[in-house]
Amino acid sequence: MPDLQLPDLLGIETARNRIGAHAHWTPLLSSRSIGELSNADVWLKCENLQKAGAFKFRGAMNACLRAVEEERMPEAGVITFSSGNHGQAVALAARTLGIDGTIVVPEDIPSVKKAAIEAYGARLEIAGLTSTDRHQRALELSEESGGLIIPPFDHPDVIAGQGTTGLEIIDELPEVDAILVPTGGGGLLAGVAIALSHRNPSTRVIAVEPADANAMALSVEAGEIVTLDSVPGTIADGLKPMAPGKLTLEAALEHVDRILLVDDESILRAQRLLLERAKLLVEPSGAAGVAALLGCDELAGLRVVTILTGGNTDLP
Repeated sequence: MPDLQLPDLLGIETARNRIGAHAHWTPLLSSRSIGELSNADVWLKCENLQKAGAFKFRGAMNACLRAVEEERMPEAGVITFSSGNHGQAVALAARTLGIDGTIVVPEDIPSVKKAAIEAYGARLEIAGLTSTDRHQRALELSEESGGLIIPPFDHPDVIAGQGTTGLEIIDELPEVDAILVPTGGGGLLAGVAIALSHRNPSTRVIAVEPADANAMALSVEAGEIVTLDSVPGTIADGLKPMAPGKLTLEAALEHVDRILLVDDESILRAQRLLLERAKLLVEPSGAAGVAALLGCDELAGLRVVTILTGGNTDLP
């Protein structure tokens, strides 16, 4: 089997056409109040309003649809491993296509994400606390059933689907100086960065990670994949894989301008600000970009888009 390659612009544009009848073109909203606090012209890409509540639906749907098109979809359906949002996305994609879905999730999955996966009709498997635990269990299940694994981030079809977010931003707001991308495994980061490198290379693509879950930052610094020593303790449950992917790190090294780190206190403050000022319910992971924007003087005076990656959060 040949090594998987990063998608190019054509792959991302093809993904947009493939998922167009299924995924939302999400709103891109200006925010005067957050702009005043950050001294920037701030825009919010509302992937919290995407189907299944997060950008992950784009990549999951693209990967599933392509497998069906190419007659690679097995009778056993699809399997994935996820902290929650990608699991919801694959579960919804499977239901949409009328195929079976099995989702491997951590023991500490937020209840709102667990409930959604079950509501979409997928089979739920609990496996440990780390992305490594979940991946191993997914491999075992695939070996037993023959199900097709749809990885959460390190796959060209998933990356291409996530990259459609970048195309939408640049089509709607061509003159943008920087895009802030909350980053876990790096699928969204890779897709957006590749899209922008072709469509608008002057736009800076900036990754945002929790300070306690900085696997991508460590990997970029080292020039190779670095795996965290322990499970990150951050409140941003969607941004704490133990390591980035091979493809996503490759994209980050080539196309990403820099990485900003934010602490949990800043994330929670940004989450509350989005609810109070923008009237948007965003999960902690999705608020990370706003947290970075509020603490980054170098973006003052610029037109900045921050991607609100998801809205699946437990209420107090």
